Amino acid sequence: MSANPRWLDEAIPEGNELALDLGGGKGGLRFLLEQKGWRYVNVDLRPSRNGFAVCADAHRLPFRDGVFGLIVAKDALEHFENPWLAMEEIRRVLADGGMLVIWVPFMWPFHGDDFYRYTPLAFERFLKGFTIVRFDTPLWVFSVLALVFEEILKRIRLGFLGRYTREMAWRLDRLFQPKRQKPRSFAGAYLIVTRKEVSQ
Repeated sequence: MSANPRWLDEAIPEGNELALDLGGGKGGLRFLLEQKGWRYVNVDLRPSRNGFAVCADAHRLPFRDGVFGLIVAKDALEHFENPWLAMEEIRRVLADGGMLVIWVPFMWPFHGDDFYRYTPLAFERFLKGFTIVRFDTPLWVFSVLALVFEEILKRIRLGFLGRYTREMAWRLDRLFQPKRQKPRSFAGAYLIVTRKEVSQ
């Protein structure tokens, strides 16, 4: 699953420090982060061959404490076998006052090596030591329905139409966003922006 770049563009602040793309794969966020002034570092357990990634495990990051001003975990936390340990590492390498941006699926099909799905309640506990700046559900009910419809299209050999239904669903989700009563209760994905609290 992949976040629409528009949502991440809105969520990621400008900066000039080191930014970690945790589980960044092929380095898809490099351009966006560098455009916003960040110095890009990509870490992935199975990095692509383009030379843009440090091969490392999120459970044991090879960086000193507090070195990053920003960490982005896009489509990553659900793939970590021990997310609590990975979060300890995120806390360790993120500077006090640094930003953590998370994009995770919720009502989304199993893909690759998924281990988990997270609820808002889980994030309240998971993000102790962080102040939540934004907790949004960019993919809402229309995106979830589009997923089901897309799966049906694939089974009747019309999968090429899925791209159009997905784009229409994103537009409907965005259109109805201000009218939602309980947006977190029916989410295709969550976008969370947090700030690490200053340690005492």
